[in-house]
Amino acid sequence: MTSKTKKIIYLFVGLLISGYLVWEVFGKIDFEKLVSTLGSANYYWLIPNIILIIFAMYQRAYRWKFMLAPIKQVKFENLLAATCVGFMANNVLPARLGEFVRAYSLSSQDNEISKSASLATIFVERMIFDLVALLLIFGSILLFSQNLHTQLETDLEFGTKIIYGARFAIVVALIGIVSMLVIAYKPERVGQIMTKYLFFLPQKIKNLITSIVEKFADGLKFLTDIKAVLAVGGQTLLLWIFMGASNYFVFMAFGFDIPFEASFVLLVVVSILIMAPSTPGFIGVYHYGVVVSLGLYGIPAAKAGACALVLHATQYIVITLMGFYFLKKEHLSLKELEKTAEQNM
Repeated sequence: MTSKTKKIIYLFVGLLISGYLVWEVFGKIDFEKLVSTLGSANYYWLIPNIILIIFAMYQRAYRWKFMLAPIKQVKFENLLAATCVGFMANNVLPARLGEFVRAYSLSSQDNEISKSASLATIFVERMIFDLVALLLIFGSILLFSQNLHTQLETDLEFGTKIIYGARFAIVVALIGIVSMLVIAYKPERVGQIMTKYLFFLPQKIKNLITSIVEKFADGLKFLTDIKAVLAVGGQTLLLWIFMGASNYFVFMAFGFDIPFEASFVLLVVVSILIMAPSTPGFIGVYHYGVVVSLGLYGIPAAKAGACALVLHATQYIVITLMGFYFLKKEHLSLKELEKTAEQNM
């Protein structure tokens, strides 16, 4: 299957899922109440929300520095630019190409960092550290929040979905952790096994696979240093705590009288849902996650829908503007980055 075919399939499935969830969220909402809620919000509360969104981008770039340290001490400016460009690309390009764009953006600024090594650090960051941090946050809420227990017991159907979603995330995290540790410690062995079972390929292709595995393993070297792992883990928890807190300021803008924990429940639910195929910018899946999460705390659909629109729009606009700013500043071409990403899907 060609990369173009994969892109078309992902885009088609994403449109179906996003379209269905947009209808689920907004198809039955009283639009007069939605507009009224948007009109009565105190948007000054978006200022601290925006500050924390910007802080999160800087924090992601700083965390990335520790992951790449075994290969090279990369300039923070390059890391920040690549991070912002990558997240912006997820907002405007299909098939989650932003993860690839981010890796290639960095390697285009610093040719001592291979695309494979850069992509390896992003994979570990997103599918292991971020996922584990979110599971720890959600587990802590489940352990200490009687309010959430009561809500999940009341809505058994949603409670079951949450549990299944958490289990799926745990399985993904465990598979990711084991796989990445094996590659980090035994890259040559992994390359040998892969080429052994791909015996039908020409030797030139098998040599290329081995080379890619070894370069990919370069991006995982930090996993062999317990201090680096702890540093990245600590920064990851800090990052998601601030991201969760940023949601609460939007709740305050709408005058929601709900516990602080709700912002973290929303954070976890939305973060897991956006793993599903969707349109660029996670339209539909993001909004559905917000409405469902706020529904647990008794927020009516119209008010929750208004909050979802503002939460999504704020993040989308801030991150997209930051990405285009650094794209221009670093003289990068989004078209060329997209083309390279598509070729390596």
